[in-house]
Amino acid sequence: MTRLIKRYANRKLYDTQSSTYVTLDDVESMVRKGAELQIVDQKSGEDITGATLAHIVLEQQKINPSFPVSVLRGIIQYGEDFFSLIPWSMTQLRQGVRRRSEALEEGGRAVGEFVEGAQRSIEELQRRVDERVRDAVGQLAHIPEMRQELAHLRETIEALEKRLEQLEDGQGESAGSSDARGQENGVCKS
Repeated sequence: MTRLIKRYANRKLYDTQSSTYVTLDDVESMVRKGAELQIVDQKSGEDITGATLAHIVLEQQKINPSFPVSVLRGIIQYGEDFFSLIPWSMTQLRQGVRRRSEALEEGGRAVGEFVEGAQRSIEELQRRVDERVRDAVGQLAHIPEMRQELAHLRETIEALEKRLEQLEDGQGESAGSSDARGQENGVCKS
């Protein structure tokens, strides 16, 4: 239901529904809340809703300029034709927004695919590193056994070296004694 507000000669606004005087701020608040208003001049009965709302917009523009000068210039320059351009502009705006959102969506998919690919690469790299670490740890686990084996080999080599020295010492003595025997028997080795 349309709410009727009457403007009196003294510029006071009277809300017929609440039976109270209202200010332009009250009218603005009603419009923001979605109320359907009709503002009429009480004396002539003329509908001044548009002029009153334009006045509210003008007051807002004084306090907090929100319309670019080009828009205000367009309203003055093109008059009613300016508003016929708005549906075309809105269509253009919607198409632009749709194109941008599609591009963002496509970009989002590309980013998602990149992230998934990077994640797979990281997981594969982690798997390879884990395998190499396991292999290295496995090899390190054999080190004590290898040390024992190496110590055993050293002991064996040392024992063989001692035996070899003993044999060499033993042959040197037996060779010297056989030379002495040979000379005793008159046999000469040359």
